[in-house]
Amino acid sequence: MPRAMVGRVFAATALAMLALPPAARAQYPDKNIDLIVPYGPGGGFDIYARAVAKAMENHLPKHVRVVVRNIPGAGSVNGIATMYRAAPDGYTMGIVDLPGAVAPQIMGEQLPYDLDKATWLGTVNIGIYSLVVGKNTAFATLEAFQKPAGRPPFFATTGSNDLAMAKIAAAVLGIKGQFVTSYTGGPATHLAIIRGEADAGLGIDVAIARHLASGDLRQLVWFAKKGARGTPDGVATADDVGHPELANLSLNRVFAAPPGLPELVRMRLVEAVQKALKDPELVAWAAKTNFPLDVGTPEQTRKLYADQRVFLTSYRHLLKE
Repeated sequence: MPRAMVGRVFAATALAMLALPPAARAQYPDKNIDLIVPYGPGGGFDIYARAVAKAMENHLPKHVRVVVRNIPGAGSVNGIATMYRAAPDGYTMGIVDLPGAVAPQIMGEQLPYDLDKATWLGTVNIGIYSLVVGKNTAFATLEAFQKPAGRPPFFATTGSNDLAMAKIAAAVLGIKGQFVTSYTGGPATHLAIIRGEADAGLGIDVAIARHLASGDLRQLVWFAKKGARGTPDGVATADDVGHPELANLSLNRVFAAPPGLPELVRMRLVEAVQKALKDPELVAWAAKTNFPLDVGTPEQTRKLYADQRVFLTSYRHLLKE
């Protein structure tokens, strides 16, 4: 190559390097990474985030730590907004609640983030809902809910996303029920059903496992495709009740970062997350604690988000009620 051309190529390369953000020019990552949880400590999102953060550190330089920051408020909006508005340098990521973070967009709320532009990193868990009843319920079958002999059934919910999912399930299954929204969390709704304060509710697989084992709760419908991970014996699935679309009733725990990450940084961050999701230590932790893993790539996570948008949009009228 002529000397003049070599000089022009070198100059162009140097200019391109200078045009990159500092994080892309540095040996990323060279400092701690913040992992934002949009809920308080101790819940499912927090537990999964901390487990993945620990596993990520196995695949980062030894001096780099993944620091979990809990930023609750406004139904996860505060935490997601903090992640979304952070500098696009690869040092801030977050665990995102789908469909919780999607529903406000569907309802037209003015949000400080646009998940269409988020940088998706991967999926750690797809929590599957069940329609659950107590062991002494007067509504022992799905038909009893659909054709009540006396009063309508009462559903215990926490309001917000839980209420939306319950309304969608009831509408699709042809159940005309009353929704009690005074409960503060999933465990409270489960106890209300066990005590007989409510006839039914929705429960995520991990959250209801001990109540199922004790016999205090029973599943009537498992909102997943037949044969999906964890499908219980003898329980009707979304396919069995003739509504496969109800498999979209799920609580998806996914990881995202701000939009606009330099490609080199994005690739390295995705690599660290994906290696963490398959790390033997994380796999062993999941088996020991009964917190299942449903590992997904960035592409699968983006599709999961898109599918949730389509599904919820079709029930927008119920979300607004």
